[in-house]
Amino acid sequence: MDLTYFIKGFVVGIVITAPVGPVGALIVQRTINNGRFSGMVSGVGASVGDAVYAVIAAFGLTFISGLIAENEVWVRVIGGIILLVFGVRVYSSRPPSYSEPDSDVNHFGTFGSAFLLTLSNPIVILSILALFAILGVTKQGDYYRAASILVLGIFAGCLFLWTALCWVVANLRGRIGERGLSYVNKITGIFILACGVYAFLSILGIQAA
Repeated sequence: MDLTYFIKGFVVGIVITAPVGPVGALIVQRTINNGRFSGMVSGVGASVGDAVYAVIAAFGLTFISGLIAENEVWVRVIGGIILLVFGVRVYSSRPPSYSEPDSDVNHFGTFGSAFLLTLSNPIVILSILALFAILGVTKQGDYYRAASILVLGIFAGCLFLWTALCWVVANLRGRIGERGLSYVNKITGIFILACGVYAFLSILGIQAA
């Protein structure tokens, strides 16, 4: 049963990670700008963020999930602000030279910012719960042990996909000149800004419902 729950969690991790959202765009941008390791650190931060939501979903932390649901408008406002701030920072960032060592990058900040950006989208909880239902994840005997393995599988699935993405993108890094890096920053920044604007527009739909 343990392996079954791990595999199901792994599948959930891949599915919730696969859509190219603001986090994926940020990881691609950092991999191209600062190298594979910087992208992978960002991937770890994003995976930990998804794992936090997986814990809430798998262990049935109704207080936290209920708090998020009751304050959905404010959650979206905060998430939208985070996305806008990140979008502006990425858009205006100066592309580094390939001669600059990756050790100059603040990897703690790289991890933390990806983690925070992932937490700005609490809708992940709903996606995880829906996937649990599709995969037949139900409460049985010794469920908390199974839930722990499930969360570990989700983390592993997320990390696997982010790592694969970093390796693929890193192989293209040397083919992009300084002007190309600048375009990557601006396109990524605009995309993240658009996600932030969408977060605010979605509030209108909530209030109209």
